[in-house]
Amino acid sequence: MKNILLLFFLFLNVCVFASNKVDSLLKVLDVTIKQRSQYEQIRELRIDSLNIELNKINDPEERFGLYYKLLREYRSYNMDSALWIANERLEIAQKLNKKEHISTANMNVAEILGIMGMYKESLDIIDQIDGQKLDDRQRAYYFHLYHSIYTLMSENSFSKKEKTHYENLLSQYKDSLLLVNDPKSLGYALVWNGKLVEKGKYEEALALMSECYQKYGEDQSLVGTIAYGLSDVYRRMGDHEQEKKYLIISAIGDQRKAVKGYIALRKLAILLYQEGDVDRAYNYIKCAMEDAIFCKARFRTLEISQTLPIIVAAYDKKVKQEKENLIKYLFLISILSLVLVISVFYIYKQMKKLSAARKSINEMYEDVKRMNGDLNELNKKLSESNLVKEEYIGSVFNLCSTYIDKMEAYRIDINRKLKSGQIAEATKMTNSTSLVSDELKEFFRNFDAIFLNIYPNFVEEFNSLLLENEQILPKAGDILTPELRVFALVRLGIADSSKIASFLHYSPQTVYNYRLKVHNKLVVSKDEFAIAIQQIGK
Repeated sequence: MKNILLLFFLFLNVCVFASNKVDSLLKVLDVTIKQRSQYEQIRELRIDSLNIELNKINDPEERFGLYYKLLREYRSYNMDSALWIANERLEIAQKLNKKEHISTANMNVAEILGIMGMYKESLDIIDQIDGQKLDDRQRAYYFHLYHSIYTLMSENSFSKKEKTHYENLLSQYKDSLLLVNDPKSLGYALVWNGKLVEKGKYEEALALMSECYQKYGEDQSLVGTIAYGLSDVYRRMGDHEQEKKYLIISAIGDQRKAVKGYIALRKLAILLYQEGDVDRAYNYIKCAMEDAIFCKARFRTLEISQTLPIIVAAYDKKVKQEKENLIKYLFLISILSLVLVISVFYIYKQMKKLSAARKSINEMYEDVKRMNGDLNELNKKLSESNLVKEEYIGSVFNLCSTYIDKMEAYRIDINRKLKSGQIAEATKMTNSTSLVSDELKEFFRNFDAIFLNIYPNFVEEFNSLLLENEQILPKAGDILTPELRVFALVRLGIADSSKIASFLHYSPQTVYNYRLKVHNKLVVSKDEFAIAIQQIGK
């Protein structure tokens, strides 16, 4: 069961991904169609460049070759111009009186006539050419023309008998093309694909065309042809999603090459129409018709004209339906707007009452909030004060007990010396200041230890308020420096300098100097510093 569910989700993900891919390609095609005038300009520039070059050349042989380049540019762009160039080429060939040139030029004329739908005229010309007297390159072109014309005639035959006859001829010309084409060439692969499709070997045909797509897909001049071949294979296999994908790719390739006599966009429009995407189908078939008329490809125009009315009718019906729906929606919106205006007026009156009540409640809420804030701050201070008191009460009792023990030991020592007559020793002990100094150091150590026990991060937080190169750090063996000790008392709430001096046994001037020294090192203002000191450890 788990495997089935996993396969289902994998299939669903693949479908979603494929759908997203096709949608993205459609958007690219939409943009490309809008930009087709830019691609037309590129082709026109190439044509103009060739015409300029042609005007500079008088040698018939060179003009014959240059006319071929022009023919290639016009072949799928403007059929009337292509036919005129093909006839010019034939005229030059006849003047040169070269049989191979005359044969090639005649086949050029036949090719253009065939594309224009004039099959009889095209076949009449080709039939007059003796294929046995042609070289390999010309023979490949010769067979290609028969194959192209019979393909078109097969697609447009009215009876099954005619279609079968043309398909048999097509198969024969495919065999002929395979004999004369280079097996490593793309032309050979395309013809072989046709043979595989003819035999119903769609998997082999798909593999062959996929390989061609991988090999030549980056070439903008070839991608349209290969993608169209892939779409045809997928159509025969019944995979309409992949057929659509490659028709889109082929259509993009055609537009970017400024090809006007194409098939892919027309077939894509029909496919989208069948799927219900009438808007795109209409835009694509309209674009195809405009290009076919521009190209003067009369047969393509006829093909499109058979489909165009159906899609246009569907598009008009959709537009009409949307217009009717719009009128209905406008009527409904008008009614809703009227109801909305009345509702807004009523709500406005209620809101005024509600606003007054809310204002009164907000004032009460702010008062309560302020009182709660004051109460929380007071509780916080009381809690902190209680913590300090608890720590210090225990420490003071401990210090007092220690001092009592020391004083008792000192008394006993003095008393013992006096009883034993060691008056000079006793006098020396009472005259020495080292006792007070030692006790004061001990007192400072105890204070520092107790304070840092309550505020362990005091030194780091205090230094964060000073300039980076003015940090105050205790010396080795000390816990707090005198400056830190002064501000430790400030943190405990003793702000008066005289009280600090008395507590630490400093002079008031010394305390003042310490405080001034620190104030000169601050990265914040004095007022911000005073607030920040009280926030340390919270």
